[in-house]
Amino acid sequence: MLVTDGIHLIDGVKGAHVYLVTGSHSFLVDSGLPGQEDRILKYINNIGLDPAVLEGIILTHYDVDHVGSAVKLQNLAHCPIYAHRLEIPYIMGQQKRPGIKRWLPLLTRPLYGALIPAKEIKPLEEGKVFEDWEVIPTPGHTPGHIVLYRNGVAIVGDLFQGGEIRLAPNYFSWDLEILRKSAQIVIERPLRWILPGHGPATPASNHWLDKLQKSMNG
Repeated sequence: MLVTDGIHLIDGVKGAHVYLVTGSHSFLVDSGLPGQEDRILKYINNIGLDPAVLEGIILTHYDVDHVGSAVKLQNLAHCPIYAHRLEIPYIMGQQKRPGIKRWLPLLTRPLYGALIPAKEIKPLEEGKVFEDWEVIPTPGHTPGHIVLYRNGVAIVGDLFQGGEIRLAPNYFSWDLEILRKSAQIVIERPLRWILPGHGPATPASNHWLDKLQKSMNG
């Protein structure tokens, strides 16, 4: 489904949403649970693109429902994986995810298959990627969570949930106070669309942003 500005939300992916950014640079943001690579590549083919045009897979953070199909997509499309340096040890299997999240790959494995650790990831730091997308570090849900921002469009991973635009659930977040500070950084920017990992792609109306601001202040 085309959302805005050449950005597609790939239909039918299990786990977190996967976004396909097209234009002068084409890349994926997140990859869903394990086993979603065929569905993602089929969508890319169906809109008339060759998966070979993909320049990368950007992972917003290390959760299994965001990174699950990244390695197989990397191998099939022959493109690099990008993530914040603080997320890389978890995605590569060098460090265990904290709390309940260390068990989620095992819980999802019977239905979706094994999570394959990445062997090589390019680190993302604050600044620009693919020419005109800004990488905004937004720790809180995880230590190295990032948001991608361009021209009023924010691809926010699990910083926000879509629909009513609310913060990620407390029980799945690493540090709630840091999460609120990260959210503040993003909502202070001009926003037209919020594209979350969960919930619908949401126009950034003043009504919902004001409601979110009040909930964070409260």
